[in-house]
Amino acid sequence: MHHFFMTAPRPPHHRARRGAVRRAILTLLAEGPRHGYELIRELEDRSEGRWRPSPGSIYPTLHRMEANGVLASTEVDGKRQFSLTDRGKQRLEELRKAHADGPEPWADAAPGRRGELRRQMSELQGQVRQIAQFGTPDQRARAVATLETAKRELYAVLATFAGDEPDAGDES
Repeated sequence: MHHFFMTAPRPPHHRARRGAVRRAILTLLAEGPRHGYELIRELEDRSEGRWRPSPGSIYPTLHRMEANGVLASTEVDGKRQFSLTDRGKQRLEELRKAHADGPEPWADAAPGRRGELRRQMSELQGQVRQIAQFGTPDQRARAVATLETAKRELYAVLATFAGDEPDAGDES
């Protein structure tokens, strides 16, 4: 039995471009004050689940931005809630001008490009882990055969030249 099933799974979420976390925080806080967890959830929602920044990236960024005078925080119901300062609003305006032609920071993680492939692969890994952990020997053998078939089919996809593919409207 292979031991690759025992390794910790990689998160299926998108890794943001440099500066995207700061820009996303500023953009969301322009809509109203939020605490760190709300920011994480909102970014996950807006990216349709493809980008969920970790607390290890959100909270240090919030604290640095606060130390730099871009954000202010207050205690609300036992949670630290962040909001933009005047300096933060100015920084957001600068970023909006610099990225006027570009998408919102979470849009890179939206469907399309490789996002759908990553999502499907993540789901497949979860199913394989379940079979490896809880499946019968017969179920594990069937899963291996299914994966071998899928692997061959994916190689066939790669071997297809763009000119060999039928047009979307082609009925032949």
